[in-house]
Amino acid sequence: MTQIVESLADISAPYDALFCDLWGCVHDGHKPFDEAVAALRGFREKGGTVVLVTNAPRHRASVERHLAQMGLPDDTWDTIATSGDAARAAMFMGAVGEKVWFMGEDRDREFFDPMQIIDDPVEIRRVDLKEAEGIVCAGPFDPLAPLEDLRPDLLYAKQKGLPLLCANPDIVVDRGDVR
Repeated sequence: MTQIVESLADISAPYDALFCDLWGCVHDGHKPFDEAVAALRGFREKGGTVVLVTNAPRHRASVERHLAQMGLPDDTWDTIATSGDAARAAMFMGAVGEKVWFMGEDRDREFFDPMQIIDDPVEIRRVDLKEAEGIVCAGPFDPLAPLEDLRPDLLYAKQKGLPLLCANPDIVVDRGDVR
């Protein structure tokens, strides 16, 4: 029988933990959704643990700061898991070599901040594409530029057989009403 789910509370009772995507579920890039805030608080008030999940190419602390700036109350979640941290761990474990070409905006350079949880991390050097052993992609250099602008570099990298570590697989991003 099909169940119509009208709220998280309708289905959450048997669960100890909730893994909830951030973008589009908890906020729109500018502000939290009031209904999501209420649902997360309600789940936690009943003893549940909330793990916010995001494919932001940043580390957890950066996402936490952004959530605070946009006004998401810190009593709505317990921890954050980011694709950025997962990709950073892979990079520091050698997934793309030591010499990497970085694709992303200047604000994403914190991707290379050291991680204390990796024993004997690979020493990463950012280099030009021609010197690279692999590519780290946090996104396009300019999110408003046509993706065709990246085509020559990506074709070159493909011909060289460079591994690509993508920290954010979003094809499009909506920030408020802007795609």
